[in-house]
Amino acid sequence: MSGERVVGLGLCTPVGTTEAMTLASMRAGLARFAETAERGAHGEPVRASRLSTLDPSSTRTERMIALGRAALDGVRERLKASPTGRVPLYLGLPEPGLGAPVARESLLAALQAAPPGQAGGALVLTGAFDGGRAAFFEALSAALGDLRAGRVGSMAVVGAVDSLCDADSLSALSAARLHLSAQNRDGRIPGEAAGFVVVARPGAAAMGLEALGVVLGVALGAEPAPFASRVPSAADGLTGVLRALRGDEAAGARRVDEVMSCQPGESFWATELSRAYLRNAALMPEPLALRAAGEWLGDAGAGAAPVMLAAALHRRRRRAQAAGRAPRTLVYGSADGGRGRGGRVGACVVEAVFGGADGGEGR
Repeated sequence: MSGERVVGLGLCTPVGTTEAMTLASMRAGLARFAETAERGAHGEPVRASRLSTLDPSSTRTERMIALGRAALDGVRERLKASPTGRVPLYLGLPEPGLGAPVARESLLAALQAAPPGQAGGALVLTGAFDGGRAAFFEALSAALGDLRAGRVGSMAVVGAVDSLCDADSLSALSAARLHLSAQNRDGRIPGEAAGFVVVARPGAAAMGLEALGVVLGVALGAEPAPFASRVPSAADGLTGVLRALRGDEAAGARRVDEVMSCQPGESFWATELSRAYLRNAALMPEPLALRAAGEWLGDAGAGAAPVMLAAALHRRRRRAQAAGRAPRTLVYGSADGGRGRGGRVGACVVEAVFGGADGGEGR
């Protein structure tokens, strides 16, 4: 089957500083929602999903650098398989707007810097995308396009990082009354996460890399009336993205087995999905099998998507032998929008691999 192979995963989240720890915690249903020193409009403590090893006084940029470098550690060994010694990096970032400003240049420089003593697999920033929860899908789409066109080598690193747990971002969220509290039952818990995926052209086994999954399709869109517009969701953006995947020869060939959402817990997102689901029922699982990032991570912004993709591959891969076929998962994310921009929307369909180093068996 054609499609780029996922050959490496690296994660860092409040529930685990490595891919293995994060996925084990998610399987166990663990979360780290705790009160912070910040106070909301009525004096109530603002809860957040924070990585406990980071200093609470760290800035947003400092937290993102620490999360991102820890997640990259999980994929650096795979990068040594690059025949050129250089690997393009496509990075998803927060959308402009709510939350503390990010020192973009410092962040990008820190993530590209190689650890002392690393030989081979140097990262070269090729694209940075500020689409918030949709940013990872924008980065993935660009990476796949460059791989297929031969503009880059045989592999690429695609990732995203975000944090809404620094003091300034928490203050902004509480001032906007977006945080979950007794006064706002339809709110969100701020979170943070970073994740990176190594994707390679078909034939990854030739580089000595085991495939964990196959990316069957990616679609992007925009929501004209996003969350920030404060009107009920019409779900036009997500509907269009799912319609594009449904019409894709590979991604829409059959129903997905599960949906992984990058969204937090507000009812707006439930309405968005339910409306888009009904308009694209032929693509969706029946009955609906859904997990949302908010269950484990709170609102991890741009950082949620690679975590949910990793969870999708591992959750479905463990069930593949019993199912007798390679399971498929839809992963999607919608940004809040704002500042005169529509809300960006992105999604992909991935298929778990089992029984073969290059994903050729068990299909």
